[in-house]
Amino acid sequence: MWPGQHTRGMHHRVRTETGTSLIELMFAMAAGLVVLGATLQALSYFQQQFMKQQREAAQQQDLRLGLEVLEQELRLAGSGSLTQTAMDSVAFSANLQGLTTTVTATASIGQTALAVEDGRGWDDRKTIVACWAERCETLTLARDGQRHLLTIMQPLTEAIPSGASVSLMNRVRYYSRRDDQGVLRLLRQVDGGASVLVGDIREARFSYWDEMGQAVTEPALVKLVVVEVKMSDRGIRAVREISLRA
Repeated sequence: MWPGQHTRGMHHRVRTETGTSLIELMFAMAAGLVVLGATLQALSYFQQQFMKQQREAAQQQDLRLGLEVLEQELRLAGSGSLTQTAMDSVAFSANLQGLTTTVTATASIGQTALAVEDGRGWDDRKTIVACWAERCETLTLARDGQRHLLTIMQPLTEAIPSGASVSLMNRVRYYSRRDDQGVLRLLRQVDGGASVLVGDIREARFSYWDEMGQAVTEPALVKLVVVEVKMSDRGIRAVREISLRA
């Protein structure tokens, strides 16, 4: 064998072995990319599932807390305080802040001021109810309450005696409505100001029952309010039966 032939053979083997190694490396890289892509896809799927579970848990928490607020406020209202009884909404009057005071001097017909023990914290335009001897008078505040004075918008049409009890009454409404994107929500409105109580619901339904367990629509006859809310995802459903105090 000539020396030149041996050298050419060595060069040929090096080129062949080197080429095979590069092809194997390329196949390995391609396989690695496939595995990496599948791993990333799996991670993305699990992340989406986790986020969905978190959203559902948050929705259930909002629903539970929202219905607790509704129940507490309806119990504050009591029987006879309902002003609207619809399938998709309920409205009532309740003293949400627990503000009460007592008249300290008889207010005569035509007066627009009530002398009271303490009128601080009573905002203007709010509705108040003065009660005495099984009689009640509904009035509207003309200005913020003062330490010993409540000023009303209209002159009294009957005298209010000393010792009469005065309570502030909020106008409360719970109702469902769709937003601009068509998403149905349960809202809470107090004295005209509304806020979202539970978002992204499928349905909110109210039903009303008297003391005999019969369905009624007349607010004065309602003794029990049943609230049913269904969420959009996975059929989550919550029901509250709220008995109104006498």
